[in-house]
This record gives sequence, structure tokens and C-alpha cells, in this order.
Amino acid sequence: MQRAYDLTLEVLDSDEIFHVPDRKSRKKWNGPWWHMAALYEMGESGRIPELAVARALKLLKDGAWSRFVVDPAGAPQTDSDRVKMDCCHCELGVFYMILASCGCDVDAELPWVREWFLKHQLPDGGLNCSPAAYRGSGKSSIVSTLPPLEAILFFTNRSYTDAEQRFLDDGARYLIEHRLVCSKKDGRVINPAWLKPLFPRYFEFDILRGMYFLAEWSEKTGRALPLEVINDGLDLLRSHIGPDGVAIGRRVNDRTGGWHGPTFPLMDSVGMVGNVSQYLTHQLNAVLRAVRKKLKP
Repeated sequence: MQRAYDLTLEVLDSDEIFHVPDRKSRKKWNGPWWHMAALYEMGESGRIPELAVARALKLLKDGAWSRFVVDPAGAPQTDSDRVKMDCCHCELGVFYMILASCGCDVDAELPWVREWFLKHQLPDGGLNCSPAAYRGSGKSSIVSTLPPLEAILFFTNRSYTDAEQRFLDDGARYLIEHRLVCSKKDGRVINPAWLKPLFPRYFEFDILRGMYFLAEWSEKTGRALPLEVINDGLDLLRSHIGPDGVAIGRRVNDRTGGWHGPTFPLMDSVGMVGNVSQYLTHQLNAVLRAVRKKLKP
């Protein structure tokens, strides 16, 4: 494990990362953003080199197009803008959480990011990284929705504004109406893979991620915990819960999935399928505490 840490830190200390225009940082799954994301999800943001944080922040400030391109009018018009990163909602949510966890004042440095999240919430309460959803269907994506919600919920060091509270409440409503993983139309599980917990997640979704968000949303905002939805989620997760905690059920780069790509040793070390994950177990325990608190007479 120590060697895996060292190799990740070597990548993040390299002069080859986070340059404008961006060419390598988002490479799945071994680009520097994903090294940083793994450390963040492990609660190890303090290990991320300060220089890497500064360079990543500069990349977003100078090398990212600060609009979600829904139609040609919002697209870059000049050659210098066309080479900038074309971010999506879930990716930007992960980037926000990494930088904020490292002590960056993301709202001061990149004020457009929080505005981006609030602006692109759809009427059903979620977001969608497909521009077509904003031109027609209006239907959100569960995968696209969670990282922006988490960024606002976990990294707002003051009272939520009215707009932020609505954003969180409507996002929670979206998850509740979908019973975390189900189609509103017929109640069937949208993607059976979401029933298998994974780590590190990056922007991918699993049912425990959804339950943890709802538990933390209830705790931080004082809203009622959707106990029935949580209990149904725990039942669906049951086969991955053992006496020692939550066992990893899949990988974000599973060869049978659509996002396969090269990895790095730290990701492999903490993401082995079948191993009990202390990080996922921590989230399960938080959900169980929320349930017990709700049931307490």
C-alpha cells in the first residue's frame, strides 16, 4: 500500500500534469485527476501535494470552458477557447470536492462552478450531462446528479441559501422518487450494476452512495429521512454486507462495462472486488446511525 501511495504522489509531483490546454489530466482511469479523486475518497486529501492542487486549480481557471454547451450559441467561438476543457456536471462535481477538501476556496476562485450546478438542475430534481436533455426530454441522469449534489451538501461552510436548499431538496426528491435506483415508470431497477458497491467511485453511482447522500442531507438540513426508501436500499445491498462491513462488488473500470481503461496501483489496492472496504463501511454505518436515530422513541 505504501508503494502504491508513493507512485500516486510521484504522478502528482510531476511537471507533466495539469497544463493548459488539457491533454492528459482526465485520462480514464489513470490521469492525475483520478489519482487525486482516489485520495479524496479515502479521506487522504492531505497527502495531495500543494503544487498539484495549485496546478489543478489553475487548469480550471485558465483552461476550462465555464459553460455547459447546450446549443451552438454557448460553444467556444475563438481558437483559444476551443482548446479548453469541456466539463460535464458529474466531472465538475468531483473536481470541486477534491479542491475544496484540500482547503481551496473554490467559490472565490471559481465562482462559476457553484452557479453551474444550480443553473442546470432539471425540473425533475436531477441533472444530466447530455445536452439533449436540456433541449427536449428534460429527464435527468442519476449518475450525473450525485456529484453536484454532494459538492453543495458537503462543502458549504455556511447556511445554505434558499437556492441551494431548493437544489438539495429537489435532488433528494429525485432520488426518493426513483427509490434510489428504479425507474419511475415501471419500478424496475434501471441498472443492476448500481446494486453492487464500488470504490473508488469517481462519478459513478451505486445504491450506497445514494443512501449516504440522503442520510447526510437529512442530518444537515433537518429534513425527514425517507426511511422506507433507505430500508429498501439496505435490503438491496444486503448481499454485499458481511460481519466485517461492505464488500466491493465491482470496479468503475470493469471489463464488462462501458468505461474500461488502465488503472494505477493505489486504485487497484483499495478497489479489489470482494474485499471489505473500510471507506464504504464508514458510509454504511452513517446510514444505519441515521435509521436508528429516526426509529429512536
